[in-house]
Amino acid sequence: MLGDSLIEIARALKVYFEGDAQVSGYQIDSRGVEPGGLFFALKGEKVDGHCYLPEAARRGAVAAVVEKGRVSQAELPLIEVDDPLAALQTLARIGLEHRPAQILGITGSVGKTTAKEFAATLLEKKFSLYKSPGSFNSQRTFPLNLLNRTGQEKLLVLEMGMSLPGEMQRLVSIAAPDLAVITKIALSHVANFPDGLEGIACAKAEIASQAKTGRVILDVDFLQYRTAVELIRAEKITFSTHDRTADYYLSYVDGQYRIDERGVRAHQFDLPFHETHFLHDFTAALAAARQLGMSWEEIEQQTLKLSLPKMRFEQFEWGGMQLINDAYNANPASMRAALENLPSPKEGGKKIAVFGSMQKELGSYSKESHEEIGRLAQKHIDVLFSIGEDAKILNDTFSEAKKPSEHFRSQESLIERLREVMLPGDVILFKGARAMQIEKVVESLCAAAPR
Repeated sequence: MLGDSLIEIARALKVYFEGDAQVSGYQIDSRGVEPGGLFFALKGEKVDGHCYLPEAARRGAVAAVVEKGRVSQAELPLIEVDDPLAALQTLARIGLEHRPAQILGITGSVGKTTAKEFAATLLEKKFSLYKSPGSFNSQRTFPLNLLNRTGQEKLLVLEMGMSLPGEMQRLVSIAAPDLAVITKIALSHVANFPDGLEGIACAKAEIASQAKTGRVILDVDFLQYRTAVELIRAEKITFSTHDRTADYYLSYVDGQYRIDERGVRAHQFDLPFHETHFLHDFTAALAAARQLGMSWEEIEQQTLKLSLPKMRFEQFEWGGMQLINDAYNANPASMRAALENLPSPKEGGKKIAVFGSMQKELGSYSKESHEEIGRLAQKHIDVLFSIGEDAKILNDTFSEAKKPSEHFRSQESLIERLREVMLPGDVILFKGARAMQIEKVVESLCAAAPR
């Protein structure tokens, strides 16, 4: 709804508003407001957007959407509503109704951002498209995506996330996909789902709960969640990197990756990565591209343009060492994938892992999950450094292998010790939950010259 007027927006929200101006963008973070923007004052766990109205005004906001009765006076016009978040979601739904587009929706416990990026890269050859920026997939950022598109796109490639029951249902009520993709199901946010993996799978299956969604592409392993599968009425299309019975099956043959599509001759690809979890995400993206009508030739032209999102197994050399920044987030599945895909160090080098605690939403599964990763790490790394309360469990389990390990209470002490231990030829993996901000360890290390 870029370019809409404040009066049109107020009318859509069924509230009274005097004055008019054109809106050039929508924002929920006052720091991102630009002249002509409309600011939504949302309440969060730690901050309240109503406290940032002066900053939004200074940055050029033409108005703010606020909770009715919360603000008596402000430096900018106010659109008062019962619930600013509900207003944001309502505007996104209405905007899509007025400027419709075909929608590819992607969800999953792990891999959804990478699969989304891969799919957008493949599909941009054929479609004028909009993709969700970064990992904007929440109850707040998902509708924001829709409002900030131009409205001229023919295809929307949207990442759809959830951490609580019912959240996926709210997203699809705003923008139901025509084609949906579900990547892996894993212990992510499991503390909020008493039924464990089955409960997570059922919640993810809600991406295909609207009648508009005619097809859903599933990791073939999803079929084990019988209750979730029964919830999906759409046509089911499977993909896999290990199960030949899938509709799209990726294998490695004679130095090239090969995709077998059910009923169609196999096709071979060169790919710019070899890690198993990225091959899985690529297969999901390719299946989506094929289902949306792309030819093998069009897809092949795009494969060499594929790149990984930031902080997803991001590899670079520094001071003769290979650093791997995989710090965006961590659950047992993503930790396992990182460990199993670590490259070999140079001769004489060692593998070092810098692990923060995994996400808090593991709940009662946390101790068992950290122990599991500690045992797996014994097989794949030589030295472990950990930080965070739950990561101490991982560290203690790893130390049973009598390999060097240390636990730290601060990033400063961790960085200082890393500087002492790292040597040219080493491979160092950095990974932890989003809240641990392990990427700051990488940034601090690289800010100084290698010793």
